[in-house]
Amino acid sequence: MATTNLFPLSSLTNIYQVSSILNTSSKQLKYLLYGRPESQRYTTFRIPKRRGGHRSISVPKDDLKSLQRRFVDILYSIYSPRRLVHGFVQGRNILTNANPHVHKRYVFNVDLENFFPSINFGRVRGMFMSEPFNVPQAGATILAQLCCHRGVLPQGAPTSPIISNIICSRLDRQLMKLAQSHNCFCTRYADDITFSKTRTAFPAGIGYFDENKNAVVGAELRQIIESNGFRINAEKIRLYTNTHRQSVTGLTVNEKPNIPRNFIRQVRAMIHAWDKYGLQEASQEHEARYYRRRGKQGDVPTLKYIIHGKLDFIKMVLGMNDPVYKNLQKQFVRVFPDYIKVMLKENKQMAHRDVFISHAFEDKASIARPLTDALIRAGFSVWFDEYELKIGDSLRGKIDEGLKNSHYGIVILSKYFFSPRKQWPGRELDGLTALEDAGKNKRILPVWHEITQQEVASYSPTLAGLFSLVAKDKSVDQMVVELVKVLRP
Repeated sequence: MATTNLFPLSSLTNIYQVSSILNTSSKQLKYLLYGRPESQRYTTFRIPKRRGGHRSISVPKDDLKSLQRRFVDILYSIYSPRRLVHGFVQGRNILTNANPHVHKRYVFNVDLENFFPSINFGRVRGMFMSEPFNVPQAGATILAQLCCHRGVLPQGAPTSPIISNIICSRLDRQLMKLAQSHNCFCTRYADDITFSKTRTAFPAGIGYFDENKNAVVGAELRQIIESNGFRINAEKIRLYTNTHRQSVTGLTVNEKPNIPRNFIRQVRAMIHAWDKYGLQEASQEHEARYYRRRGKQGDVPTLKYIIHGKLDFIKMVLGMNDPVYKNLQKQFVRVFPDYIKVMLKENKQMAHRDVFISHAFEDKASIARPLTDALIRAGFSVWFDEYELKIGDSLRGKIDEGLKNSHYGIVILSKYFFSPRKQWPGRELDGLTALEDAGKNKRILPVWHEITQQEVASYSPTLAGLFSLVAKDKSVDQMVVELVKVLRP
């Protein structure tokens, strides 16, 4: 992006300067924008929407797409998304979008209608003429012509996602302010806006139920959306209480980010069909019944890649250790033996864990399992007996292996942990202490659960002297934030 130093965006006044920052010739840029008929710049096709109707996808030809990708790099060097933005941002996805809304009393979803087509040429040009770009009108016109198709932002161009986020900067700022004023959480994933709240009634200014129990967008939120040039999709307004299944960008968020059961059942059925009828017949059946998103030539990905992709999605949401994911992997590798390469790679990755969870059985449900799940959601590998041990395993062998191959041991100290009837918690602690002494590095991370320092000191003065997390003072997610400082400084 050194070329941008030759002509800062605020100095772009003609096509020669624009072509320079894109590392192309002015002749090539003139041809792509003006010489080639607009109907030949993009390939347009339609895909069905889930709730009826069609969505128009316009994909630029390869030479135009190449220039747009170069321009995307320039835009990302200037634009910094707000923390509530999770769509089209590196390192963020539907999972990070759902996480802030987990375990809330209310979850409210609003969808923006015709999101990309509602961003027209004038809005894009005006964006380039404004802060932080400050491009003169002539240059802004050329840049808008590079990014728009038939007068609007095309869904399918590499420039459209980041431009839509930049266009929404004012909207995002106002959404954050609205959420903060009502003690709510807020995220936006492209055209999908979500608010949630933990305590007290949900603010009517954001959303409410009318007399017919239908969800309605509140006046404050409606004014913000419409003043930013967007329309609300009346068919996609949802207000969920925690007595019902709460959904955010397709994930269930009542207790933790989770995948709808229908998705899991569909993957299981696809594998079963392959096993029962063979790959060719199962592929034809799936194409006829399920696959609606054909590409520009009408091509359909092969069944093995569809299942593989769905398994990757499940792993992203549930984690590599999730038993549902592991079970589906076992089923898939039976019909597609090459998939063992993925399983071996994951197994190698899991040979060394970030943490070993040492706990008494009585503390499993109240703290050990929730803390393990929160650590896994945060991207850590965790040795937790419930997820590791199966009938026939050597208890000592498995625990020794877990202790040896874990960088840290989170020891959940409680009255049950120190019970004289317990043997294994004490052995695990002794093992961690021995490893710590041998390596001269800190290995033990204590968490006090329903126990006081005086009680810990009566059992182990050494442990009482270590800095600890006190479970009653923090949620498991807050504990993970503190543990991150040690696990990944």
